[in-house]
Amino acid sequence: MDNRWAVSGRPPSLPGMRIEVAGDELVALGESMGHVAADLAWCADSAASRAWALGHGRSRGALAGVLGDFEHQRLLLGRRLDELGASLRRAGAVYVEVEQDAASLFAGAGGDAP
Repeated sequence: MDNRWAVSGRPPSLPGMRIEVAGDELVALGESMGHVAADLAWCADSAASRAWALGHGRSRGALAGVLGDFEHQRLLLGRRLDELGASLRRAGAVYVEVEQDAASLFAGAGGDAP
């Protein structure tokens, strides 16, 4: 096991490793997560509205308990996805703004804008 990077505090760099970020793709990903969150909320409402079909009795109570836990977790996941989607949309918009500002700085300095 190579732990040399632990001494320097920096992980080793991989040759040719490069990360590219596209602000518009971040925004699109955020919008997609918002759609998934909305679908999860719709599914929770839909399942709750169908529980009446069992009628009265112990099975209805047992199913309500299972569905209740499941729907609760689904709603929590939907909220988290919605929050993450909103954060991605904001990050994408800020990234696009920074990219435009950087391009204008390079263009203003006599260089070629990327």
